[in-house]
Amino acid sequence: MQTASGKLWRALRDSPAQVQTWLDLAQCYADRKLPWQAAYAERQAARLASRPGGGSGGSGLRRDHGTTGDDSLLGQASLDGAARIIEDFVGALQEDPGDWLTWLYLARLRDMADSAPPQRNAKTMRPDVRKALERARQLEIIPGESLHWLGVWRLNAGDAAGAVAALSQLVDLRPLRHGSMMYLGEALLRVGNVAAAESAFTRASLSSNPDFLQTLAARVYANNYWPEAIGILRKLLDLRPDSIPALALLAKVHWEVYELSQAQEVCRRILKLEPGNQDATLMLAALPGRMGDAHAHLAAVQAEYAAGDPQSRLASSIAMASLYHDELSASEVAALHRRLCAPIAAAHSPRTEFANERTTSRRLRIGYVSGDFHRQHPVNLFMLPVLLRHDHAAFEIFVYHTGTMHDQYTRRARESADRWLEAGARDDDALQAAIVADGIDILVDLAGHTSTHRLGVFAKRAAPVQATFLGYPHSTGLPTLDWIIGDAVVTPAAHADLFSEGIAQLPGSVFCWAPVDDYPLPVARPADAPVVFTSFNNAMKLSPRSIALWARVLKALPDSRLLLKAPSFRDEAVRRRFADLFAGQGIARDRIEFRGPTGLADMMQEYGDADIALDPTPYNGGTTTLQALWMGVPVITLAGGNFVSRMGASFLQTLGRPEWVAADEDGYVARAVALAGSVDSLRSRRAELRAALLASPLCDIASYTRHFENLLRRMWDSHCSGRGERLLAVDHATRQNPAHPTSST
Repeated sequence: MQTASGKLWRALRDSPAQVQTWLDLAQCYADRKLPWQAAYAERQAARLASRPGGGSGGSGLRRDHGTTGDDSLLGQASLDGAARIIEDFVGALQEDPGDWLTWLYLARLRDMADSAPPQRNAKTMRPDVRKALERARQLEIIPGESLHWLGVWRLNAGDAAGAVAALSQLVDLRPLRHGSMMYLGEALLRVGNVAAAESAFTRASLSSNPDFLQTLAARVYANNYWPEAIGILRKLLDLRPDSIPALALLAKVHWEVYELSQAQEVCRRILKLEPGNQDATLMLAALPGRMGDAHAHLAAVQAEYAAGDPQSRLASSIAMASLYHDELSASEVAALHRRLCAPIAAAHSPRTEFANERTTSRRLRIGYVSGDFHRQHPVNLFMLPVLLRHDHAAFEIFVYHTGTMHDQYTRRARESADRWLEAGARDDDALQAAIVADGIDILVDLAGHTSTHRLGVFAKRAAPVQATFLGYPHSTGLPTLDWIIGDAVVTPAAHADLFSEGIAQLPGSVFCWAPVDDYPLPVARPADAPVVFTSFNNAMKLSPRSIALWARVLKALPDSRLLLKAPSFRDEAVRRRFADLFAGQGIARDRIEFRGPTGLADMMQEYGDADIALDPTPYNGGTTTLQALWMGVPVITLAGGNFVSRMGASFLQTLGRPEWVAADEDGYVARAVALAGSVDSLRSRRAELRAALLASPLCDIASYTRHFENLLRRMWDSHCSGRGERLLAVDHATRQNPAHPTSST
């Protein structure tokens, strides 16, 4: 005997685009107390009704289907109460064996408990999983729908290999399932099959559905395929020329690849179509920063923030912008951070009770929150080597990945963790709950106020001890972060008033250079070549104060040149702006060479075209300084008054080169000029500088990791003791005595 739902599925098999039939099916499921299925049917009805000419097709239900969640829970790695749900679904299928959707749900629920090997296929599935999936495939109303959803759920659960096993079976299905190919591309990227992933994305891009192309462009862009994303968006705009979402994403992609004039043009087009569009308005407000004008950028972002929500992420944009501003004192920047975080802190009641055992000798659970384990992101460069060397006997490592990009570095980070959670789609409440459930002892923020931050989770408090590390070279200003991890130079005890966090000091430098890729030293420059100074820092670091300093150096050495390389210099308007700024300091245009972005390997070789790197102020180089030193290029820095302006001093003092650290502007110029006087020696001794770097604590990643772990242990000991400490000074047994910078007099 066929039930009402069975009849409706038969009707949909013949005509799957009937809105009213889907609504009737939703009602049928609701009457049978199957809320996941009812919600699914309603979503299909709503999707079809939203199409041009779709109509209402009857009154929508939009009912409350209960508190048991929905089928998005099938995108988790495990599910509490799964056994009870399986029992309910088995009973429902005895009543209606022709119910495709319930067979599919049953297949996935059983699949979640399947301990089959990673490279899963029909042969390695448990028999009960295979049986349910085969039945679902027999009953599906759209060919490939069952494997599609199984693949998507597996991918969302972090089972990329399982997703590939399901979705790859749909490659030869016709008509081509473009959405399945998109998810297959993502899954293939995560398992490291880049060529196959690109082929899958290409198949997906054959779609002519504008809504799908929007989704595809966003996902392709999130995986760092920027030119391909632009191509997809151009195709979309041919189909739907005035699509605001498409134009907004196109502007964002142009922005990310530093095609700033194109981004500005698209934003203006958006504002003509939709005056007051927030995304376009904010991007135009941030444009001065991308062009290297920190003063204008900070003023524009503050104006937008003042007119909106004090808890918006614009607060972090202001905090970031303040680090580049050369007219703000260290205390003013610190106070600004505290003011910006005050509304965020006030909006949450931090958790105070945790079940973690307060003992000091046990294995500790360490959680890292980051979305930046990819490509050559600085957090990845500095943190991945630590993850690869953690002592897993003493520390259980959890990573809460909040980003969207996955590449070979993401895979290596994931393989080094005891547990990895894809947390990008979870809101702050859900992520906090997951971290608390994992029993994390020390939760480490690796983002600060940068774009992938989850400071809301830290404001709620998700672990007994919370610290910030590596991702942001300043105090966050958030009172629920207990520690900032630094060193005796960037976070000296004398600067405690600049930090809302307590200070935890590593010996040597807070950063350790342990490149995972090989970069050969460049060929020595000719003996008769003019002295070339350089900076490979981003344009917003090139502050008016930095330009004035560098102009003084160039004037002192009239035959010298300056090589400036930054992504923003791809844009002619930016090159023109900086040429004018140097001209205002009396430096002719022909003494400056501007270079835009290149691949990392090529960029590293470009250090062969320079002799001496000049560190900007107040925002010092971080990765760029260590890259310069690695390529045999000495660096001159000016020690400033806070973390961000003391990074160069931290590196150089740990390297044993305090003579390259200046205490004032006159000393900076004098050191640069003096170093240029020995340029012949510098050119022939690049290998010696690299060897010195390798022999210093700056490259001793094994010791650095042990020191870092020791500091984590000291944080936990402090928590257990209840001493309320605000300073964990560098251990005197391992501390290097950093030389203090001296003036030129």
